[in-house]
Amino acid sequence: MDLSIIVPTYNEEKRIHLFLPKLLEFSRNNLKDYEILLVNDGSTDKTIEVLKELIKKDKKTKIISYEKNQGKGYAIREGVFSALGNKVMFIDADGSIMPDQIPSLVKELEDYDCVVGNRKDKNSKVTTSRYRAFTQILFNSIVRALFWTGIDDNLCGFKGFKKETARELFKEMHDYGWVFDVELFYKIKKKGYSLKRIPLVWTHVGDSKMKLTDPIWMLVKLLIILKLRFPTLFEKNGKNRKSEI
Repeated sequence: MDLSIIVPTYNEEKRIHLFLPKLLEFSRNNLKDYEILLVNDGSTDKTIEVLKELIKKDKKTKIISYEKNQGKGYAIREGVFSALGNKVMFIDADGSIMPDQIPSLVKELEDYDCVVGNRKDKNSKVTTSRYRAFTQILFNSIVRALFWTGIDDNLCGFKGFKKETARELFKEMHDYGWVFDVELFYKIKKKGYSLKRIPLVWTHVGDSKMKLTDPIWMLVKLLIILKLRFPTLFEKNGKNRKSEI
C-alpha cells in the first residue's frame, strides 16, 4: 500500500461531518493505493457514531478507537503503528486544510523522509484570527529560543513521513498532547532525517479545542521536555552549556 492517511479526532461530532465526506470523495477520485485511519481519541460526545455513519460504505476507511482521551500525539501514534502504507501522513479533522493539498505532500515524500506544512511560507495563504495568530507567533518564538530547531511553524496539523521514519519518531515520546510536534522536530533534526517544508492554504475553523489556559500548559510542558532532553542545562553550571542540536 502506498499511503495511509491518519485523522485524529476528539469530540468532533459538530465538525467532522463537514470535513470527512470531502476527504473520502477526494481520496476515491484522486488517490489510488491508500487507506484512511480515523482515530477516536476517547471522545465523550457522539463522534464515534458519526464516524461509523459516514464511512459505512467506504471499504478503505477504518476506525481506531479507545475510551480514555490520551492526546493528539497519542492518537497519531496509534495510527502510525496500525498503518499499512509506505508513506504515512496526518491531517486535522477540523477542515482547516482541504484534502486537495494531500498530493503535493505525498509527492515530496518520494525524496524526503519528512514533509510538513508551513503556514509561515511566503507562498502560504492563511486565514486566521488575531488572537490565534499572536499565540502561534509567541509559541513558535519560545520553541526556537528553547530548542534551536529553526522551525517557524511547529503546530501545523499536516505532516507526512516515510513509514519507518514515522515509527521511529513516534516510538518513544515524552508528551502526546499539544507539544508533541516540538518533539518530532527535535528528533527529526537529531536523527538526521531529511525534511521538506511546503506552503499550504490554511483557514482557521471555529470551535477550537485549544483553551485560553492551554498556552500556559504548553510552556510548562516545553520546559519539562527541555529538562528531559537537555538535563545538563539544569545543572548548577548548566547555563554555560550548549545544546546538543
